[in-house]
Amino acid sequence: MPTTSKSSKKAKPTAAATSPEFVDIFSPVAVNTIESIADLQKKTLDVTAEQTAEWIGAWKKAFTYFPVPTPTFFFDAAVQAVQTVTEAQKSAIDLVVEQTKSTIDIAQVRGEAYTKIAAGVTSAVKNSIARSAEAQKQVLEFAGEQNKAFFETTKQQLGAAAGPATAVVDTLQRGTDAVIEAQKSLLNMAVTASKN
Repeated sequence: MPTTSKSSKKAKPTAAATSPEFVDIFSPVAVNTIESIADLQKKTLDVTAEQTAEWIGAWKKAFTYFPVPTPTFFFDAAVQAVQTVTEAQKSAIDLVVEQTKSTIDIAQVRGEAYTKIAAGVTSAVKNSIARSAEAQKQVLEFAGEQNKAFFETTKQQLGAAAGPATAVVDTLQRGTDAVIEAQKSLLNMAVTASKN
């Protein structure tokens, strides 16, 4: 017998995860964290560059004790290479920080735009429902007036002697009026529900 797993249902995103307030609360924390990590990495690179320069300086000095000429160009090029790599890595870190800030700014702008769009659509839908309901009520009012005129004309044509037929016409008129009032009530409920 096959079993059906409920885990295949897709999780719906929560309102908190998509709301602009959520982004506003956590954006500064994320930016501060990224900036702190970037500062730590840049300081680590500076310390590493300083220590590497000291080691290269020590080797350069140690080579003066050997009977061969000191390859100063090699040591100077190594110090320059370490400085260049360090600056390049620091620039890359700065770029990551700037991209993170830009991404968060885009998320904030996008969240605000989505909120405005949702508010506009909600307002348009509410207005559309209210206008539609109002138009339908006017049609019902007109239908009620036409029915009333129809039933009154029918009663006049039947005359005073039509006794039971007049009672049937009155019953039909009350039934039609009740249906029209029920429809108006449903329209009022729809408008109220759309506002909430």
